[in-house]
Amino acid sequence: MSAETSNRYAINSVLRANTILRCLARENGGLRVGAIAQRLDLDRTTAFRLIATLEECGLVERVPNTKEFKLGVGVFEIGSAYIRSTDLHSAARPVMIDLAHQVKESVHWAILAGDKAVCIDKIDSPRGLGTTSKIGGAVALNSGSVGKVLLAFQPEDLRERLLASIPLPRYTERTITSAAALRDEIAEIRQKGYCLSLGEGEPDMACVAAPIFDHDHRIIAGLSIGGSIQRFTDPETASFLTGSLLNAAQQISEKMGCAVVPAIETAASTVGTPPRPHALEEMK
Repeated sequence: MSAETSNRYAINSVLRANTILRCLARENGGLRVGAIAQRLDLDRTTAFRLIATLEECGLVERVPNTKEFKLGVGVFEIGSAYIRSTDLHSAARPVMIDLAHQVKESVHWAILAGDKAVCIDKIDSPRGLGTTSKIGGAVALNSGSVGKVLLAFQPEDLRERLLASIPLPRYTERTITSAAALRDEIAEIRQKGYCLSLGEGEPDMACVAAPIFDHDHRIIAGLSIGGSIQRFTDPETASFLTGSLLNAAQQISEKMGCAVVPAIETAASTVGTPPRPHALEEMK
C-alpha cells in the first residue's frame, strides 16, 4: 500500500493513540494527562479520552497512588507476540543463550527501525553483570557497535541517506559526533565485518557486534556482546569475544538461509578464529 493510499485511509484517533503510546514508551516512569497533551500538542480533553480508551484496552495503566499513566501490560503482550512470531527470534535465541554462557557477558540482537537501533531480545550475563540495554530500547546509530553494524551493511542508497541525515548525539567523550569520522568507521566496519565499541554509549562499558544476514544476503539484524570495558581492552580476551560472536552470527545467518557469509569469514580471519563450517548440509 502506497503512502498516499495509507494516508487516505488513516484514522486520526488511532494515529493520536499511537503517539501517546510512543510518548509513554520514552519515559522510565509515568506522565500526567496534561503533560502528555502538552508534549503532543493535543487538546487535554482529547488526550484524556484517548488515554481512557487505551486504559480500557490494557495498553495504558495508572501509576499507583498518582495521577500519572504508564504503558500497560497489554503492550508487553503484543510485543511478546511479535517476538514469538519472528523466525529470527526462534533461530537466534538458543545461539544467544550458548554464547552468553560461553563468553560470560550479555548478548542481544537489534534491528534498524528508522534512524535508531532497537533491541529485540537480550540474554543477561551469567555473572549478573552486563549492559543496561533493554528489550524495546532504541539507541542512536552512532553510539555503539550494533547501531554502526546495522548502518554499515545496509544497501548503499539507504546507507548514504542515513549517513547524510541521522542525528549524532554525544554520550561520552568517545562517541563519534562527526559525520566524516562516522563515514570512515562505517567503511572500516564493512571491510572488517564487525565493530568494536569502547566507551561510546557509557564510559565504562564496551561491546562488539556483527551482522546477521538472511537468504538474500541482506542484513536483518545485528548481534552484540556487551560488558565491562576492561575485558574488551585486553587483546586476548577481545579476540576471544569477537571470534565467539562471529561464530554465533554465522550460525544464526545460516539458520536464516544465508549459507555463505563473506563479511563474517573475512572478520574471522582477522581475529584468528576460524568461522564455524557452513551448515548447509546439516540443514538439508
